[in-house]
Amino acid sequence: MGLAGDSPYDFGEIKPDDLDKSITKFQNILSNCIKDLETDGEEIIKLVKTLILTQSPGERTTEFIEEYLKKISNLSNTEALNVSRVLSHLLNLINVAEQHHLVRSVRESFLNNEDDLKYSCENTIQQLLNQGLDKESVYNALIQQKIELVLTAHPTQIMRRTIISKNSAMGEALSSLDNQQLTMFEREDYEKRLIREVGGSWLTDEVRRSKVTVEMEAQGGFSVIEQTLWHALPKFIKILNRCCVKYLGKELPPTFANIHVASWVGGDRDGNHNVTAEVTRQVSYFSRWIAATLYYKEIDALLFELSMVRHNKTLEELARHSIEKRSGTVKLRYLTTLYKEFKEGIPSKECYRIVMAELRDKMLLTKRKYEDLIAAKSDTQYLPGETFENADEILQVLQVCYDSLVEVGAKEVADGRLLDNIRRLKSFGLTLSKMDIRQESTRHSDVINCVTEYLGLGTYNDWDEPKKQAFLIGELESKRPLIPHDLPCSSEVREVLDTFKVAASLPNGSLGAYVISMCRNPSDILAVHLLQKAVGNKNPQRVVPLFETAADLDSSPKTMEELFLQQWYLKSINGEQEIMLGYSDSAKDSGRFMSCWELFKAQERLASLTEKFNVKLTLFHGRGGTAARGGGNSHEGIMSQPGGSLKSASTRVTIQGEMIDSHYGQIGASIRNFELFTTALLKQSLTPPPPPKQRWREIMEQLSITSCKKYRSVVRENPSFIQYFRTSTVQPEMVYLNIGSRPAKRIAAKSFGLEHLRAIPWVFSFSQNRLNLPVWLGIEDAILEAKTKGWGSDINEMYKEWPFFSSTIDLVEMVLLKTDPQISLRYNQMLVPAQVQPLGIEMIDELTKTTNAILELTKHKTLQQDNKILQHFVSIRRTFMDPINYIQVETLKRLRSTQKPDGTNDDADPILIDTLIITFNGISAGMKNTG
Repeated sequence: MGLAGDSPYDFGEIKPDDLDKSITKFQNILSNCIKDLETDGEEIIKLVKTLILTQSPGERTTEFIEEYLKKISNLSNTEALNVSRVLSHLLNLINVAEQHHLVRSVRESFLNNEDDLKYSCENTIQQLLNQGLDKESVYNALIQQKIELVLTAHPTQIMRRTIISKNSAMGEALSSLDNQQLTMFEREDYEKRLIREVGGSWLTDEVRRSKVTVEMEAQGGFSVIEQTLWHALPKFIKILNRCCVKYLGKELPPTFANIHVASWVGGDRDGNHNVTAEVTRQVSYFSRWIAATLYYKEIDALLFELSMVRHNKTLEELARHSIEKRSGTVKLRYLTTLYKEFKEGIPSKECYRIVMAELRDKMLLTKRKYEDLIAAKSDTQYLPGETFENADEILQVLQVCYDSLVEVGAKEVADGRLLDNIRRLKSFGLTLSKMDIRQESTRHSDVINCVTEYLGLGTYNDWDEPKKQAFLIGELESKRPLIPHDLPCSSEVREVLDTFKVAASLPNGSLGAYVISMCRNPSDILAVHLLQKAVGNKNPQRVVPLFETAADLDSSPKTMEELFLQQWYLKSINGEQEIMLGYSDSAKDSGRFMSCWELFKAQERLASLTEKFNVKLTLFHGRGGTAARGGGNSHEGIMSQPGGSLKSASTRVTIQGEMIDSHYGQIGASIRNFELFTTALLKQSLTPPPPPKQRWREIMEQLSITSCKKYRSVVRENPSFIQYFRTSTVQPEMVYLNIGSRPAKRIAAKSFGLEHLRAIPWVFSFSQNRLNLPVWLGIEDAILEAKTKGWGSDINEMYKEWPFFSSTIDLVEMVLLKTDPQISLRYNQMLVPAQVQPLGIEMIDELTKTTNAILELTKHKTLQQDNKILQHFVSIRRTFMDPINYIQVETLKRLRSTQKPDGTNDDADPILIDTLIITFNGISAGMKNTG
C-alpha cells in the first residue's frame, strides 16, 4: 500500500547524519568482508570505487558520461558481475539502514515526550477532540474499525527469502546497538553479529535458481505473520489502549482487535494453473498447523504463568467441568491427578492451570491433526470435540480467566500475556490468516455452460444477460441439485468444481472472500453463489466482485444495482457487501490519471448506492507497491478517498510482494503502519472530506479524458510501441527471474500484446530502465490543456484544497524524482532498433515536459523540495544504482547479440545471465519497488 522509505515523514524527523553513519558503517563492513572472503577482493573494491557516481545527474557533463560509458563497455563479463554484486549489496544494506532509522525516529519522538508525531494515535485523537468531537463518538468509531491486510502472492519480491532473513537480523543488531546501556562486551558482540550477517549475505547466492512454488510463497507469507505480525499486533493495541485511557477516559474491550490478516497465497488462481484445489487444501492446513503451534506455545506459557490461587465462582465451575468432562482420557494426563479432589468436594486452588491444561492438551491434538492431514495420514482418527475448530472455543475460556483475575484484583496480570492472546484470537483466529480464493469470471461461466449443455438446456455462454440472471436466480431458489455426479467435463471445468468442493470441506473460518476477477455483469456474481450452493457449501464464502478496467469501474454501480434489485440477492448478503477495486489493470488500461478518477467516482457512486439500499459497504483496494499500481502513502491513500466511502469504518487492502517485508518485516515498522491505517480510517469515518466542487469535477473529467487519449495514442495506437517496449526494457529477459509461481501473462498467446500482459511486468520493466512511463504518460497533456483553457488557477486550487488531486500529483512527483532521462536515453541508444529510436526520444522528451509541468503546478523548484529526507535518500541511492543501470544496458546488449531470431539464446554466457539478474536486484533495491 506504500513505497517503503518513499514517505519518511510518516515516521517523523530523521537526522541524515545519523543515517549516513549507519550507511558508512555498512560500507566499511562489506568492503572488509569482500577483501577477506575473495582472493581478488582488493581489486574488486578498487574497481567499484572507480565506477561509483558521486556526481548528481546535473553535474554529469556529456564529456564525463562519454568517458564513463567507455569504462562500462570495457568491463569483462566477470568484472561486470563483481561490480553489480557489490553495488547491489550496498543498496540492500542502505535499505536496511533506512528502515531502521525510520522506525527509530518514532521511538525518539516518544522518548522526547513529543506528542505531536504526525499521524500518531495520540496526535490524531487530540486533533479530533480539539475539532469538537465528543469522546464517546471517537471511542465508538474506533471500536467499530475493521482493517484487513491481505498478503498477496504477487511476484514482486525479487529478493530471496534467505537474504530477507539476514536483513532482519541486521536490523535487530542495529536496534540493539542503539542501547546506550550496553557494556563494551555486549556492544562488541552486536558489532560482530553485523559483520557475520553482512559476510553471510555476501556469500549467499542472490540468484534464485529454481521457480518459486505456491508452497514456497505460503512459507514466506506465513513467516512474516509468525515472526513479526504475531508480536506487533498486541503491542500496537496496547499503544492504542493507552491513548484511549488518556484522552477518551476508557479502555478498549479485551476482545478488541481492529487489525486482521488475510492471504491470497494458495487461493489466487487467476491465470495461475499452479494453484490447484489440492494446493488450496494443503496451504489451508499448513496455515492452521502454524497457528496451532503458536497457540500451543502461548497456552503452555500461560499454564505456568497463571499460578494464582484466587479465582471467582465462574472459573471454579469451569475447572470442575473440565475435569469431569476430560477425566477419562489418557491424552489429558495433567487433569487426572486433580479429579479425585474435585470428586470428593475438595476445591482445587489451581483453577487457572486446570483450564489451561485442557486448552494446551487439546491444542496439541489440534496441531497433530493438521500434521497428519498435511502428511495425508489416513490411519489417525480424531473424535468430535477432541480438537479445536473454532476460535470462540478458546476465547470463551480465556475470557473467563480474564474476568476472574480482574474480579480478584489482579488486572495487571490479566492485561499481560492472557490479554495478548485474547486479541490474537480475535485477529488471527485459528487460521493465522483467512485465505481468499480468486478466480477469473469466465471460468465460472464455463462450468455453468458445461452443465446447461449436458442437461439439454442450451448454451449458457450464448445467452444474453437477462436470460442468464433468470436461470441463475431460478436455480438458487430451487431445492433440487444442479450438477450431476457423473458430469462429463474438461479438466479446466473439473478443477473449478474441485476448488468449490475443497472450499466446502475446509473447517469453518478457514476462508475469507471469493474474489471474481474481470467481473463485468451481475451473472458473474450470481454464478459463484450458485456454484457454492451446488456443491453443498454450508458456510459459503462472501462473494466479492473485482472491477478492474476503466470501463468496468464506470459500470460497476449499474452492475451492483441490478443485483440489489433482486430480492434473493439482497436477502442473501444480509445487509453487507464487499467490492474490490483494481488499481493495476485500470492504470494499464487507461493511464494513471484516468484510473485514479474512475476509481474515485466508482467509490462515490457505490457508497451512495449501498446507502440507498441500506447495505454496509466494505471497499477492498487492490493496490500494488508502485504508484503505477495504486501504491503510495497508506495514510494519505485513505484520506484521499471520497467522503462517505468509509462510513462503515471497514476496509481491506492488498499488501503485495516486497511491500510485505518492507512494511511488515520488522515489529517497529509493523506497529507504525498499523497506526497509519488506524488513524486515517478514524479521521475518514468521523471527519470525511467534503465532496469536490462541481467545477473541479468537470475539470478533472476533462483532464482524465485528455490524459487517457494521450496514453492510449502511444501505448495502444502507435504501431512501434510494442517493439520499443520490448527492446528498451528488460521485459523479454524477465523469463530469467524466478520470483513467483504465476505466469507473466493471464493467458497463453502466440503473439505479444499488452492486453494479455500482467500489470506487474508492465510496471517492473519501465522501473528498471528508469523511465517509469506507466506513472506519468498523459499527465503533461492534461496539465497543458488546463493552461490552454484558462484553468490554471483552478488546478492550483485543486492541488491546495482537494486531497484526492493533491495526493495524485504528489505521488507522480515522487516517482519522477526516481526517473533519469539520461539513463533511459542510454537504453534507447544501445538496445532499440534505429527505426524505433525516435519514439524513445519522444518519450524521454515527454518525461522532461511532464517534470516541468508538475513543478509548475506544485510551485516547487525541485522535485519533492519539501521532503528533504526523501531527496537525501534518493541521492544516496543514485550513487550506487546509476552504475548498475549502465551495466544492465551493456549486459542486455551482450546477451541479445547471441540471441536467435526465435528469441532463444542457447549460447548465452551464464555469467551474463547472473549479472542481469543481479542488476534486477540492485535497481529494485535502489528504486525500493519492483512492480
